[in-house]
Amino acid sequence: MYYYILESPDSRGVRQTYQRLRDILTNLGIAGEMVASSPARTPEELAAMGLEKSYSTIVAVGGDHFINQIARSVVGRAVLGIVPINASRQVTDLIGATSIRDAAESLRQRRLTQTSIAVAEPDVVIFLDAVIEVPKLAKASLVVDGKMRAFAYFNRLIITRGLEIKLESSHSVEQKKIFGLFGTGGKVIKSESFFHGRSVRVVTDPELPLMVAGEPIAKTPLQFKLIPDALKVITRRGTLT
Repeated sequence: MYYYILESPDSRGVRQTYQRLRDILTNLGIAGEMVASSPARTPEELAAMGLEKSYSTIVAVGGDHFINQIARSVVGRAVLGIVPINASRQVTDLIGATSIRDAAESLRQRRLTQTSIAVAEPDVVIFLDAVIEVPKLAKASLVVDGKMRAFAYFNRLIITRGLEIKLESSHSVEQKKIFGLFGTGGKVIKSESFFHGRSVRVVTDPELPLMVAGEPIAKTPLQFKLIPDALKVITRRGTLT
């Protein structure tokens, strides 16, 4: 049996989608308990309740931030199932399902993929991409595996669950006059830098929030570590035998 945690619905359309999901699960013969988050019951609290009831699979039904919250709660304790509702392509690509019917079918087949996670110490789990984004260039200082040091300016910094770090920058070069008559420059310069390690320290100037799906989860400076194969996820194809 599965333990389904539904994101608090924000529209009539989402409530109707939840009802369709119930019908699909019934038709597929997938049993389980279904609960919904609310201001009185957070996703983390509901996940803890499911674990206390000894459910071995907890299914997050909702969008990116909600799915990340549930993933954080079940790492190392249960299998994660996902039914994406208004979720990003990152989620649908991971599980190999774009519709609730396909996601439900994946739950029925129960094929597992083992994934790594990144942890912002002491205990902030990163399952979906975390982002630091600023309109003006900010400075980042990175220490990778306690050895390599790097400095870069960025507008966008992305951290994946595999502890891959991508820094993107974009800035314009002002047009310069030549002899007061002609101009040169005036173009946008873009650059990208990539880093990967088992532990990475990130310091930014100024201090900035780390976001998942537009919601802050931590703030720099941050120390990250990679935990390989930490979470089992139900996916369309699966990789575990």
